[in-house]
Amino acid sequence: MHGIHEQVVPVGSAAPAGPVVPAESAAQGDQGRQVYITLTQAAKLAPGRPSINCLWRWARKGVLARSGRRVRLGHVRIGGKLFTTAAWVSQFGVALAEADVNYFDLDSAPVLRDGAAVIHNSTSAPRRPSSPTRTAEQRQAAIERAERGLKGMGV
Repeated sequence: MHGIHEQVVPVGSAAPAGPVVPAESAAQGDQGRQVYITLTQAAKLAPGRPSINCLWRWARKGVLARSGRRVRLGHVRIGGKLFTTAAWVSQFGVALAEADVNYFDLDSAPVLRDGAAVIHNSTSAPRRPSSPTRTAEQRQAAIERAERGLKGMGV
């Protein structure tokens, strides 16, 4: 189902790093445990307040970045429900932005990150091929071939 040039980039670890802790327990200070949140809770944390269906789609299908990479929201499935973490939601946004940045030619344009300029080299991301241009002679030859074909059909 993936395109020929698509590269899938999962964001966040899908393997549990520890026991599942409900989000309510996180306030009690459980150190060293992965705090999973529901997609409903994650939707409230994500910028722009995306729908729950949108987060499900990000987790299961991912988002195709302009560079051709497919970026997915990290998640775990426990029973019939999907869970993620606040960190994975944040990492998803950063990974998608970086995949898009790599697509554009930024050899001369600095990107500000945390107040410091970072120069991205665009050689790692493929550029879109320009549409083939044809000469005036090639265009005229194509027109003449089309006209001959139409005359042959009696049009």
